[in-house]
Amino acid sequence: MLRRTAYGIAVLGAAGCVATVPVHDWLAERITVAPLYWSDLVLGTVWPLVGAVAARGRPRNPVCWLMLLPAMIGPYHLLAYYAGYSRLVAAKPLPGWEVGAWVGCWGFVGYWFATPLVPLLFPYGRLETVPRRVCARIVVTVAGIGTLATMLRPSGTDPVPGVPNPLGTAGWEWLHVVMLVCAVATMLGGTLVAAVFLVLRTRAATGAERVQLQWLMLGGLLMAFSFLSLLLDDVQQPALVGDLVMLIGLLGPPASVAVAMLRHGLFDVELVLGRAIVFTVLSALVLGVYAGVVAGARLIAPGSLTGTCLLAFTALIAANGRGAVQAAVDRTLFGHRHDPYAVVAHVGRRVAPAGEPAEAMQHLVDALRSALRLPYAAFESPAVAAASGTPAAGAGWRSFPCRALGRELGVLRVGRRSVNDPWTAKEQAAVEEVADRAGTLAYAAGLVEDIARSRSRILSVREEERRRLRADLHDGIGPSLAGTAHQLDALARRIDDPCLADCARTLRDRLRSTVVDLRTVVQGLRPAVLDQLGLRGALRELLAGYDTPACHSSIDGACHGLPAAVEVAAYAIAAEAVANAVRHSAAGRLELTAHVEDTVLILSIRDNGRGIPPRHRPGVGLRSMGERAAEVGGRLEVTTAPGEGTLVRATLPVGDQR
Repeated sequence: MLRRTAYGIAVLGAAGCVATVPVHDWLAERITVAPLYWSDLVLGTVWPLVGAVAARGRPRNPVCWLMLLPAMIGPYHLLAYYAGYSRLVAAKPLPGWEVGAWVGCWGFVGYWFATPLVPLLFPYGRLETVPRRVCARIVVTVAGIGTLATMLRPSGTDPVPGVPNPLGTAGWEWLHVVMLVCAVATMLGGTLVAAVFLVLRTRAATGAERVQLQWLMLGGLLMAFSFLSLLLDDVQQPALVGDLVMLIGLLGPPASVAVAMLRHGLFDVELVLGRAIVFTVLSALVLGVYAGVVAGARLIAPGSLTGTCLLAFTALIAANGRGAVQAAVDRTLFGHRHDPYAVVAHVGRRVAPAGEPAEAMQHLVDALRSALRLPYAAFESPAVAAASGTPAAGAGWRSFPCRALGRELGVLRVGRRSVNDPWTAKEQAAVEEVADRAGTLAYAAGLVEDIARSRSRILSVREEERRRLRADLHDGIGPSLAGTAHQLDALARRIDDPCLADCARTLRDRLRSTVVDLRTVVQGLRPAVLDQLGLRGALRELLAGYDTPACHSSIDGACHGLPAAVEVAAYAIAAEAVANAVRHSAAGRLELTAHVEDTVLILSIRDNGRGIPPRHRPGVGLRSMGERAAEVGGRLEVTTAPGEGTLVRATLPVGDQR
């Protein structure tokens, strides 16, 4: 009931403002009427529309009803014109003209209450502190006294000065002073005090409420600057310019409330705001075009059928333009929710440049969230996961299964914009299509992960086999062959026959040559220092013997007994990084650290040298370090800046390979 009432008031106010324009022009040709200000019409249209949209989510919030008060502007003008026609034009009085005349004397007072009370009550309609409650009571009391004085003052109506107030009492002209004092007290004093409270509340607020108050503060500043520019300008401004400045100022508060609703979840009304914006934009366009058409018709062909034709043409343009305006607003607020193919195309363009499935999946959820203006989108599966944004508080999300080759490979979750978020069939189709693409990416990610695991296992088995072969060759076959060579040498010395002795010495030399070749093969299978000193000792050995740079190391005891593949990769990366730092960095200090954290070996080599130039192309050394890390399923990061040194950081998984 409250929502319908708010909608009715807003529609009545907007319709009254639209009807005021032709009625004013028609009546101005017959009697003297006050000038019509576009700022009043905007006040009576935009404020109530925003208030009605806010009432959809929180119909009991006083802020909504305060913003609906200016809806009286349109009916107030029309009733005054009705009284003026009855009193000054019609042959005999029309029924109820006295009521119209009376309302025409005070129907503008709604903003005496709205202007100071909206910043006091915004955003939740509560007065939490005693000073704010006292201020609100004073404003209501003073504005009420001013309204009563306006109702009873002996004067004509504002839109039609020639129509007297039927309740005005002769001799009570002092009520004019009361009205002016109350108007200044509420509009100036009350608004100024409310602005001070708004600043204090903004400084104390946190989170979304702080941002909402900041937006209202910005709208209030716009209105204040517009009013001050009119008061402080010494140059006589044309009436149209002053009216335009006033119009811009009056748009500030409702625009800030609209932004707070749309961007920061105030009142949960973003789903209706699109049509309200369309209605407001079209109303403003119709009013503006109508004014231009009327003025042009008077200059071109006064009193002819041309003006009527131009008005009909204007209405036709407005009707045809509504769809285009609605589509533009929908794209701004909700993305491509009404065009599934546009959603899929947008996601496809964002996913295409990705270099690997995990990166492509992150691009997919980012693009889906952007295309549909969603607060949250995420994909979950054993192979890959990605998330974008944060779920709206209390709104939850919708889940879509992602399939590929007949298997369900994950779940795509899209956050709802609000609890009452309507989910259209086109949005459903768009997200389902994107979910199928996510399933394909998840399948590809699973294949890539399987290949990486297989490669890692193959490498691990290879290095373990190399370690075993090296031990067997070094400790078994090598010594056996060397011993056989010694025996042949002893045999050659005991043989008396020179020919047989030469044959024995030839066999001895060949056998010793074979031992040398065997040692070369053994050295190539695996760095000997790893078997001699272990990874800790081998890494420390890399830093031995350098005076410049000064080398320091910090190596965890858990680095002992790691898988052979990880040991070889870590040693090779450290050796290359240390060699690069010594040869090229001109560093004065070099630090090597290695520790195991959560089944991951973290190896870092940091120097304080000149760094890597910005346009430097990675050479064989940097590429080989990256390949070494990738072979065991790890990652290499090189962080550098000119004059700030270089950090080489390798993360190598060890948990699955022990």
